[in-house]
Amino acid sequence: MKLRQVLFLAGWMGFILYAFFLAPDGNHGYLGQLLTMDEPDPLLLMVFSFLGIYPLVFVALLIGEDRSRLPLWPFLLGMFMLGAFALMPYFFLSNARNVKKGRIPDWLVKVFHTRFFIFVLIFVTAALLWYGTVYGDFISYRQAFQTSNFVHVMTIDFIVLTGLSIFVIYWKEHRRGRANQRHWTGVIPIFGALFYLLRLKEES
Repeated sequence: MKLRQVLFLAGWMGFILYAFFLAPDGNHGYLGQLLTMDEPDPLLLMVFSFLGIYPLVFVALLIGEDRSRLPLWPFLLGMFMLGAFALMPYFFLSNARNVKKGRIPDWLVKVFHTRFFIFVLIFVTAALLWYGTVYGDFISYRQAFQTSNFVHVMTIDFIVLTGLSIFVIYWKEHRRGRANQRHWTGVIPIFGALFYLLRLKEES
């Protein structure tokens, strides 16, 4: 097993153990507020919505990379429900490329790589960021993070997905034989990966 696979397996197991045994076990109805839009705190709504945008970002980053013996698309679909919990196993279960042609139709790959799609994600992300930071209550969010299992795990998931975006950009560059520092653009949550995709469009 490669070092990358060992690290992802350990990280995935650690994430699961942390979520079940170390995160707060309180449940204060935050998920219900979000699902019913019962006046949730704007900052909470922002982070929750970001977890809906991140899977689309990873689809755009990875949709053209489904060439391993292990199909990638089930892991991408799983992200919409489980976030990083669903994507991380791909990186310790998959191996080298073994499929000459990607499994996902070319027309669908092109849709997720269009500037229109990328700019829509940038606009929605910017609007949510403005709404959450301007109208959100950071003290209330901190209290929710400290007492609610859902908010705590959701926040950690967002941080892990940001780390995964750094790795995925590096992984894409490495597979193309390009050794540079571009992968650090993923440090900027969501925006970094989207601007990386725009740069790829300019180069293509």
